[in-house]
Parts: sequence; structure tokens; C-alpha cells
Amino acid sequence: MLRKARLSYFVTEPGQRLALYGSGCLTVGLFAANFLPHTIGIGYYKEFIQAFRDGKQRELSEKLRYRFERAVKLLNLSTFEKKFVSPFVVIGFDVFNAGYMKSRFGGIVGIPINFEYGSAADIEKSEVVLCDQKINWSSEGGKLLEESLVLSEDEQVFGIAREILILNTHKKLIQSIIPAASWMFVYGTAATMNARGNFYARPLSLRLVLYAICSAFGYGIYSFATDMCEIHYDSDVDKQLAVLGPDVIDAGARFYDKILKKNVALRKLTGENYYTAKGNINYMIRQKTAPLTMRKEFFVSGYKEFIAKEESS
Repeated sequence: MLRKARLSYFVTEPGQRLALYGSGCLTVGLFAANFLPHTIGIGYYKEFIQAFRDGKQRELSEKLRYRFERAVKLLNLSTFEKKFVSPFVVIGFDVFNAGYMKSRFGGIVGIPINFEYGSAADIEKSEVVLCDQKINWSSEGGKLLEESLVLSEDEQVFGIAREILILNTHKKLIQSIIPAASWMFVYGTAATMNARGNFYARPLSLRLVLYAICSAFGYGIYSFATDMCEIHYDSDVDKQLAVLGPDVIDAGARFYDKILKKNVALRKLTGENYYTAKGNINYMIRQKTAPLTMRKEFFVSGYKEFIAKEESS
């Protein structure tokens, strides 16, 4: 009875006003939770994902700093833009980005430690573990992983440049607005239908069905908008890199090929199907990112077209 009395409070005018204020706070909270880590909290974010060794942060070597400077030069960033992006060593074997270059807090690019490797002999195999287990480097998956971890200088520069370009877009801002806007849709739609259909005078179970339907639509909008935003910027960044010349196109094709090989190797070593047999991330329903095979093919076909033009001219 007490629970029913509490729920019935939200049918009253003061209860509806409280729900409105609570919804407004949740909207702001959803935006802040997604955007603040990339602005005000960027320093804490960096500490969380930075690579450590012997209890100390890994320092960026001159070699990696030179790769970063090459990427900045490739993109022809202005002196002003250069002030808003900085590199660091990230955990794992994937290039990483966080932040928002169009804010005063700037952005950061995480360079993985395998960018230090010049050959397979440089891989610190004793320190590379997978699910707390040492890797059998003589296995098929181990050999493929070994091959994928060594990237050429051009491939490394391409990967770093890709992350810088993403930081220089409005992607982080838009992806922070989407969950807040999706919740506003859910609350606004439910409140409007409650008022027009006089659902407040109807049984609670009927209102719960209404809220469930609105929530399902809201989640659908959130999922679609988030995935489309991710795929749009993935594709746009690749296109921006492709116009920089045939050398960049070739490096892009090889860069994505190495990522695909790494993912296939991880699939073989773990026996899990997080990645597909071709190396794409295996999503059940949603398509949260552009497929890596598609991104690789974009550069492979572009390079073939360039070669064909050169031969015909």
C-alpha cells in the first residue's frame, strides 16, 4: 500500500513537476557523463588508460614522438591546432584517442607500445599475455599475432593521423548529445501521451506499458544515431586521408590489414567469437563501427585505381 501511495504521488501536479525537474537533471547528467571525461576530466581519463611499467608511466620515446610529429605534418595542422593535441603511450596494441580538440582542454592520442617494434625480434614476448595466459607464439594464431604487431613507419603514421583527425571533428560532442536527446524524446513522448490520453486516470499497468514502448523507441533512436555517427566519422576520416596521396592510400590498406590480422589472431588464440573469421568486430544486432574489411577495401581499391591511372597515362 505504501509503495502504491508513493507511485500515485507522481499522478498529482506536484509529482508531475518533480518528474519534470528530475528528467531535466537526468538529461544534463547524461550529457555530462559522456562529454566531461573528454574535456574537464581528460587528465583522469589519460591516467586510467596510460601504459605503466614497473609502477611508472611509460614515457614517449623519441621514435614515437617523431612518428607523431610526422602525422601532424602530414595533416598540415596549423600552429594553433597543434597546441590542442598531444601523444602518450596507451595500454594494449590499438591506437587510441580521447578528448575534443575544439575545446580548450584539447585531445590526446594514445600510441601503443608495439609501435616501438621494428621487427618481430623486438616483441617483448614474455610480457605479452592474453587473458592472464602466456601466448603460444609457435601456434598459427601466435605467428599471425607476431606478424600483425610489427607495423612499418608509414602504417604507424597513418594510424596516428587517423586518430588526430577524429579528435578534430565534433564527434565527441554529438555522441554526448545523442543519449541526452534520446531521453528527452522518451520523457517528452510519454508526458504528451499521458496528457492527451488521460493516462494518469488509468491503471498503473497501462502507463507502464506506455513507458516501456516509449523506452524501446528511445533506445532504438539512441542506437541508430550513435552507430550512424560512428560510421559517418569513420568513413569521413578515411576519405580525408585518402586524398593526401597514393603513399597514404597504400599505408592505409596495409594498416587495416594488420588490424584485421591481429583480430583474427586473437580469435584463434582465445577461441572466442568476439571477432569474425575475417577480423571484423562481431556485433549481434547493431553495427557500432564501420567494418574493418570495408575500410581496408576502400584503400585497396583506391590504390588500384591510382596505379591504373599511372599505367594508362
